[in-house]
Amino acid sequence: MLLLIVALDIPLRIAVFILHRKGYFLCAHFLSALLSITLVILYILILGWEAGFQYFLIVPSVTVFYTPWRIPVKSSLIGSYLITYICMYLYSSNTNAYYLVNPVYLKILYQFNVLTVSAFIAFAINIYYKMAIKSDKKLFAAHRKTITALEQRDQVLEQLNNELSEAADYVKKILPQPITEGDICTDWRFFPSTSLGGDAFGYHNVDEENFALYLIDVSGHGVGAALLSVSVINVIRSQSLPKTDFKDPAQVLNALNFAFPSDNNKDMFFTIWYGVFNKNSRELIYASAGHPPAILCDKDSSCGCHINLLKTPNFVVGGIEGTNYVKDKCKIPEGNTLYIFSDGVYEVEKSDGKSWHYNEFVNYIKNVKTDGQAVMDQLYDYVRRKGKSDNIEDDFTIVEVVFG
Repeated sequence: MLLLIVALDIPLRIAVFILHRKGYFLCAHFLSALLSITLVILYILILGWEAGFQYFLIVPSVTVFYTPWRIPVKSSLIGSYLITYICMYLYSSNTNAYYLVNPVYLKILYQFNVLTVSAFIAFAINIYYKMAIKSDKKLFAAHRKTITALEQRDQVLEQLNNELSEAADYVKKILPQPITEGDICTDWRFFPSTSLGGDAFGYHNVDEENFALYLIDVSGHGVGAALLSVSVINVIRSQSLPKTDFKDPAQVLNALNFAFPSDNNKDMFFTIWYGVFNKNSRELIYASAGHPPAILCDKDSSCGCHINLLKTPNFVVGGIEGTNYVKDKCKIPEGNTLYIFSDGVYEVEKSDGKSWHYNEFVNYIKNVKTDGQAVMDQLYDYVRRKGKSDNIEDDFTIVEVVFG
């Protein structure tokens, strides 16, 4: 009988070894566990409970913890080993062994089996300990690597934020000072977004009779967009576009489109509103290119506050080569107020997830009461209250021009 068991054990152990070497770890474990349970049952039936073979059920129970199976599977296997142990104990307590062995030899065999299982458990604990130490080292190394990567990221972000802050400060430095005296008074609010957009604006006297005012919004965010906006503003302010009459908005936009093609500026383009006010004729000639219409507000009209939207149907600057830009004009009565702005003023996502639309913004300007506070300050406070957070997602840029 024992020879039969050995003859059954050896081929199956070889099969388990081959399966393990071939990478079929789960099949190898199942076959090994099934073989262990079968052999334990046979040994107990033949030699009895006192031989100590029941302790070999601990072996597959321990090896279960080294498998990648889920907890329910592991629990089921351990439960089956426990049930086998209980059943064999109950069976042995009421049944004699098939083969009677000298009690001395039986005791020696019992001690040998206990020592063998104990040695296996110690070996398994040692392997588990080494695996735990190795895993801890890997986790610590991965943790250090992650910490280093986060520190490097923080350094890059800090450097980027410094660059954005410096770029925002530079943009603010080139912006004109408010005009508080004279026939034309100006004021403005410029709050760069956390990612710094490409907004910039300016106004200056083209000559003694004509006053130019303009606002641009470069696509994208970051230092690149800010630098392009600064370049465009400097070109307009210095009137350095060749063969261009800066009193003619259409000529200015055509020249800008030729000077700043998107192919030469990393596919960046910009929208613009450009106008020239003649102080003698009180005529405003203007042109816009993909830009939100400026708002001309006459609060002294007989029908209350009258709103006139100033825009022209032109494509963005730098988008298409050879675009022909058109202009328009209107009369500016005394006391009228003009608002030029970028889309960051009104494209705000409200706390309820809905967007604040341009028409709602126009109605706000139409109905806002000063109450001792500047309209632009009220607008900025209103936008921040409407938005999801205090940090605006795009540059908030608006210019107010009062014509005396």
